[in-house]
Amino acid sequence: MFLNKGTSEILVATAAFLFVFGTLTGLRVWDLEPSTSVQSAIVWVGALLITAIVVFRAFQGTDLVGNWILAFGPSFAFTLNLFIPVAAGPGAFIFPVGSGAIISGVITVVGYSIGLLC
Repeated sequence: MFLNKGTSEILVATAAFLFVFGTLTGLRVWDLEPSTSVQSAIVWVGALLITAIVVFRAFQGTDLVGNWILAFGPSFAFTLNLFIPVAAGPGAFIFPVGSGAIISGVITVVGYSIGLLC
C-alpha cells in the first residue's frame, strides 16, 4: 500500500519532529545538554541538512508546499525546544509555531530556489 504524496510528506515531517524534539528534550531532562557552541553547530547542521533535502526534492520536481511541510517538522521541533523552558502560558506554543513557520519558510524558499536553478 502506497500513501499519497501529501500524506507521506506529513508523516515524514511528523517523524522528524518527534525525533528532533524527543532527542533535544531527552538531553535536557537527563542533564546531558552539550555546550551552547555545540548546540549551535547541531542546529546549523540540521538546517543545512533540511535545506539539502529541499534542494534535492526541488530538483526532482516536487512542489513548494510539500517541501515546506517537510521543513516545518524539524524547524518546529527546534523552536519548540527553545521556547518551552522560557515561556509560559499560550506563548509557549504560539511563538514556536510562528517562528518555526518562518524558519521553515526561509529554508524552503532558499532550498527550492537552488533546486530549480540546478
